[in-house]
Amino acid sequence: MCTSNVLYVSMLLVEVVVYLVHDLWDVVETDRESPPLRVNPTIAQIRQHSDDYAKKYKAMSCLQNGVSDVVFTRIMACDTPKQAWEKVKEEFQGYNKTMQQ
Repeated sequence: MCTSNVLYVSMLLVEVVVYLVHDLWDVVETDRESPPLRVNPTIAQIRQHSDDYAKKYKAMSCLQNGVSDVVFTRIMACDTPKQAWEKVKEEFQGYNKTMQQ
């Protein structure tokens, strides 16, 4: 792969990571489900649960939108953001070696 493509891909990954750091990175790293709502939840608890539940899908969307079409086809079958991130890291792990040469 030529250096300009590697630089472009690296920039895209940086953008994805920066976006995910804003309140979504924990979802990618921990890969945990949000706990179920208690009996008779308050409106604030319902909103919090809804926000927590949506973070998984927001993070997945961010990862899918931040990669090329080729990489997208490889991560679209992943069920969780953590699985998708592991695939992305696996896909690009050799690029650092290429850039150092």
